[in-house]
This record gives sequence, C-alpha cells and structure tokens, in this order.
Amino acid sequence: MSGIRKKLPLTAGLVFAVSLTGCSSPPLRLYTLAGPATTVPLSSGPLAPTAPTLEISRVSLPDYLDSQDILTRNGQAIERSPNGRWAERLSNGITDLITARLSAARPDMFVTEQAPPGSASVSRIRTAVTRLDIPASGRAFLDANWTYIAGDDHISTRTDRVQLTSSVTDNGTDAKIVETTNDLVSQLSKAIASSLPQ
Repeated sequence: MSGIRKKLPLTAGLVFAVSLTGCSSPPLRLYTLAGPATTVPLSSGPLAPTAPTLEISRVSLPDYLDSQDILTRNGQAIERSPNGRWAERLSNGITDLITARLSAARPDMFVTEQAPPGSASVSRIRTAVTRLDIPASGRAFLDANWTYIAGDDHISTRTDRVQLTSSVTDNGTDAKIVETTNDLVSQLSKAIASSLPQ
C-alpha cells in the first residue's frame, strides 16, 4: 500500500507536466490599423477662424465583423485568428484611420470624430462598410457607401459608393491581414477625400 502511495505523487506530477507542455501556444498579439510604418502625418498649427469643421461619424460594419477578432473568409465560413486580435473594435480603428487620412488630405478643414460643442457650421460624413472579405489567399474586397451632409442648408446631401480590392499573399498571416485592411481603408479614405467639395 505504501508503494502505491509513493507512485501517486510521481504519476500526478508527470500528468501535470505533460498538460503544461500541451497548453503552450504562441502569445496573443494585438494589432492596430496604420501602425508605426504607415503613420499618417498630420499638419500642425492653428486653423483659420473660418475653417470648416468636418465630423466623421463612427463607421458602421456588419455585426459579425465589428469586434476585436481578426477574421478571414473561407467560402461561407468565417475563421478567427487563434493568436491575433485588433487592439480595439474594428469600427473604431477604421473610423480613426479615415479621420487621420482626411485630416492629412484636407489641412484646410478641422476633421474630427467629435465636433466641439457650439460649433456653428458642421458638415458630417457617415460611412457604412457593407462588405469586408479577406481570404487566406486571393483578392480581398471592401464595399462601402458614405454620405456627405453639408453644414450649409444650400448644399445638397451627397451619397457615394465604391468597391475596392487588394491582393493578399503570405498565406493570410495576421500581419498580412492587417496590412491588407490598412490598404483597403486607405483606398476608401482617398475616395471619400476626393468626393468632398473644395
């Protein structure tokens, strides 16, 4: 009986060690859009007192996309990265990047996600991404529409839409998916910027 008792702690220790070995996995990595290598330069200094304000509303996404999961499409299946996550909800990241790109493209405007209280004439951009499909390999697609609502009642509301593509290689690694998402959102930002009245 004492021999059995001596073997039990040894057996339990071996089982615990094997279970720890099986549980080791790559560490979780968090990603943001427009990382250090693609940081958007912003103009500095005071704006003219007459500079128009452009408020960027939070971008809307399909519910299944608007999370911190990094997702790829495999036919009708959506696959989640086991080790990579967005550092924030994807809609927030896309909104931040569009705001930064528009600020860089239009230094004559005050582009913000939240207009200051009491702002007189505030124009708004409302953007909806209706499709963001990034496969493990092949072409990625982004479909979006946006509405420009002028702060001046004499300027009519304008709605535009676009379908964008980007190539995906490197077997759909998390870093490549982030790079591809950056490219698609940057293309969308350029399309929005070119549609703004001068």
